Amino acid sequence: MLRNIDACKQLSKMTRTSLGPHGKLSLNTGMNKMVINHIDKLIITSDAATIVREIEVQHPAAKMIAMAAEMQEKEAGDGSNFVMVFCGELMQ
Repeated sequence: MLRNIDACKQLSKMTRTSLGPHGKLSLNTGMNKMVINHIDKLIITSDAATIVREIEVQHPAAKMIAMAAEMQEKEAGDGSNFVMVFCGELMQ
């Protein structure tokens, strides 16, 4: 059970810094992440849906959070970062 919680918190931690602005006068939406996918393609993005889509999540509990973020992106078109961070905070 503790490994499930830890896996979910780690996935949330990975996308947390891409959620909001850093600094008082910052206009960008968050920090960009560099992701190298399974075919060695480099992707630079701050969108959690893109990050989760490009990485291979193996852990079943973390995969459920990744699927929730993908469904949020599919249904509403936005909010995948919030879903990831919110799930991570619930696991805290």
